[in-house]
Amino acid sequence: MKKTMINVPVKSESNNLELTERTLNRNLTGIDFNIVKAEVEINNSGESQKLVASVKYRKTGNYLVTIRNRTGIEAARVYITHDTVLINDRIYRKLYIGSNDYLLKKYGIATNSLPLVLGDYLIGLTEVDILKDCSNGVYEMQGYLETKEIWYYIDCNKAKVSAVTISEKTGTAGMNMKFGDFRSAENITYPAQILIEDILEKTQISIRIVSIDFKEKSKLEFIPGKNYERIILK
Repeated sequence: MKKTMINVPVKSESNNLELTERTLNRNLTGIDFNIVKAEVEINNSGESQKLVASVKYRKTGNYLVTIRNRTGIEAARVYITHDTVLINDRIYRKLYIGSNDYLLKKYGIATNSLPLVLGDYLIGLTEVDILKDCSNGVYEMQGYLETKEIWYYIDCNKAKVSAVTISEKTGTAGMNMKFGDFRSAENITYPAQILIEDILEKTQISIRIVSIDFKEKSKLEFIPGKNYERIILK
């Protein structure tokens, strides 16, 4: 199949703008937002854990994630920038310090690829194959983002990513992500349901966004735990 560069995407019949351009323009991480409440369920080897999370994001690429148990007790706070990961473990009073390289090695996704988890479309793919056009309502494409192979499935009517697969170029060790129950607030469309499957670890994470806010834009603040044991993640 002939290789195509990303800057020559097919067009959707429902709009004069190119589909990938419209999808890019509808990225959630193109603006500031706060996920006020998200219900998270993690299933691994038959064991299930339910948590509540909130996420503050600023379009500079910074995230502040707070994780609580179902009774509301804060378990951890995570701060992510383009090159740093800081985690306050409030239960065991530890401060974990990691890098973008650690995140990529441990979880197979770099900080600049985190928008994929929210159903966003990333530019910069190389060696792109257009596998399906919008004749059946889904635009399917495959390409490479640095060392990762990316498969996109885009809903042609919504101009939103409905699924994405990330794997190594060898096809091993990767993640499947599916997005559904799309909702709109402040003229912004986002997936209220996110399903993440770790192919190698056989872990499934289900995320339901209960409420989201696009107006509050306060500066993100992460305060390292006082007298916490510092642990460098390698």
